[in-house]
Amino acid sequence: MEGKRAVFFEVEPWEQEFFRDKLAHHFDLTFYPHRLTLDEVDEAAPANYLVCVIYSDLSNRLLDHIKHLKGISTMSVGADHIDLEQTETRHIVVSNVPAYGPNTVAEHTIALLLALSRNIVTSVERTREGVYEYQGLTGWDLQGKTIGVIGTGKIGSLVVKMAIGLGMKVVAYDPKPNQKLALELGFEYANLPQLLRHSQVITLHVPLTAANKHMLGRPEFAQMTKGVVILNTARGALIEADALLEALDTGIVKQAGIDVLEDEGLLKEEKEFFSPYFKLNDYQTALANHALMRHPKVLVTPHNAFNSQESLKNILQTTVENLQAMAQGEPINTVGER
Repeated sequence: MEGKRAVFFEVEPWEQEFFRDKLAHHFDLTFYPHRLTLDEVDEAAPANYLVCVIYSDLSNRLLDHIKHLKGISTMSVGADHIDLEQTETRHIVVSNVPAYGPNTVAEHTIALLLALSRNIVTSVERTREGVYEYQGLTGWDLQGKTIGVIGTGKIGSLVVKMAIGLGMKVVAYDPKPNQKLALELGFEYANLPQLLRHSQVITLHVPLTAANKHMLGRPEFAQMTKGVVILNTARGALIEADALLEALDTGIVKQAGIDVLEDEGLLKEEKEFFSPYFKLNDYQTALANHALMRHPKVLVTPHNAFNSQESLKNILQTTVENLQAMAQGEPINTVGER
């Protein structure tokens, strides 16, 4: 179909069937299970429309090779894997999935917190080894603890509600405070240094931008109360991995629950570990990530917070609607215009 070639990356067989059923009559469809990198750019070259997840590389150097590209639909909320300045310059529409299931990520955040506070993983591992003893597994209560919620959008606001339901005190930071929400739920906003100083648990729920990369680094960890617990189900690069490791080793951070790591693409396909496209600091970050994954005070899940049956269906349906709208010249869910 002339002008309607849609090339999909990072799609599983069942997702391919969904897209075929919904789009085959309107688009020429091509599917690949792997992520898009410069090595696979020939596969993307014929595309008028691209669909991908966050591990694909849609930087300027790759966009140079896709001459007929009209639109990109990312099956994610975040679009930091896409060079948005270049897409704007090239008049390429970019759409995302703005709300596939905020409760899904919020629930995973609380699941990590409960698993940390009650030593769930260690307890299960011990009993599977045949040791039915609770010595050394003493946990700590959430009730009465202060949780600092950074970002009170769709996901962060649900985390606030759940934390209050567990009897926690909430302090929040957001560049655009929602005072109506604060009054309704009964929590207070503070500036970031105040939140860092007074929180016993800190959880991140903001998109990654150039301005907030490594928003939790050495200076920020130095301001925190000793024994703080860190949660991140947003984007890995919001936390400086080396700084978190130091904070764990010095006792500033007691525990961490992480669903996202910086440079996940490198971790996901280690066959590319010596690719010339990665820089020295990429490898340094990857080594820090490996250390976090094996750290006894850290729980790491593999970017799984979004992964519920309900949210997956919402992601696919929204992506279908994004492509159809692009082809009709009336794009929806455009990044930067929400």
